[in-house]
Amino acid sequence: MSVIDPENNPFSFPILEHVTQSPALLHAIQAISASHELYFPAKSPTLVLEERGKAITCLRREINQIKGAPYAQFLTIMLLALSHITDSDPTDYGKQHLYGARALINTMLRDVTKSTTYDSVFPLCLGIYLYWDMCSSFLIDPCEPQGLNLSKISLAVHRMGDWHHPMYGTCSRLLFIIANVGRYCRQVHDMPQNRNLMREAMLETQLSTWATSPPNPDLGHLYEAFRNHGLVFLYRSRAHAQKGCPTDPDVIETQESLISQYAEETIRHLLLIPESSYSLNFQSLPLLAAGSELTESNHFMRDEVRGRLRAIYSLNRLPGNLMALQLVEEVWEARDSGNPSFWLSRTLQKDWRLLLT
Repeated sequence: MSVIDPENNPFSFPILEHVTQSPALLHAIQAISASHELYFPAKSPTLVLEERGKAITCLRREINQIKGAPYAQFLTIMLLALSHITDSDPTDYGKQHLYGARALINTMLRDVTKSTTYDSVFPLCLGIYLYWDMCSSFLIDPCEPQGLNLSKISLAVHRMGDWHHPMYGTCSRLLFIIANVGRYCRQVHDMPQNRNLMREAMLETQLSTWATSPPNPDLGHLYEAFRNHGLVFLYRSRAHAQKGCPTDPDVIETQESLISQYAEETIRHLLLIPESSYSLNFQSLPLLAAGSELTESNHFMRDEVRGRLRAIYSLNRLPGNLMALQLVEEVWEARDSGNPSFWLSRTLQKDWRLLLT
């Protein structure tokens, strides 16, 4: 569920040495494994809740230790978050775990700044956080304190360069850009009057000019889908903010055409990745955002989006994929009836905070 290559999986056998040192990590693994075995049921079994509780208790104790293992703590928090978002409450995306991970990353950033060595554990944790942040930045209320030192994270991401992360490969910088797009889009969604045209232009340029050498063709398609997802998200947020404002019809038409173009390109790239690929696990968010833009005339792509979300659910068993399918069907129904809806608006109206990993 968490890597693109099962032969290069730091969360598999290499984690054993950390499990022996961290009871919290052991209990977190047991909680998520027991739940995964049952396809993450809406009502968590007693064993899952007990193991999760033990993980939290042990984690508190380990964090208070003078020489705690930040890597084990970070993985424990990540697994607790994953266990949390599989619960039946769609309003809770494990924000407290995200904030805990953020605090650990901030601590690691300070330690890396002081150190002359560059331990591979840090970029591994930072990369996990970057992906997590990309998937959740638009879920956080803009009024809440962000607690992020974006300049330090940006420097750390620059330092990572094209370091190959086992979770997603060489697109660390792209994930960071898309996370910033998500933060901006949520801010504009809630407060259209706070649009920043220079900020929009900068984010658009960063997305358009980002480049890397993908390790294989499947990841190349995934990266292009991520890039296009960022552009679709940015353009749709802009269009949503312009509602009710006097706008040139030609400008609106051009903008809608551009959104459709990038949305369809996103889906094409994702469909070029075979369902046997492990990168299937990382497609849910762009499928939702781009898929929701498909018109009634594009029934073939709509069917492919339906099939792909079901395939992802079959692979990782995360119920959020089925909720994403329900959400995109509702957006399509509204669009077809002449009442186009922004997927972000709809999910917030439903009081859903879907964390699509």
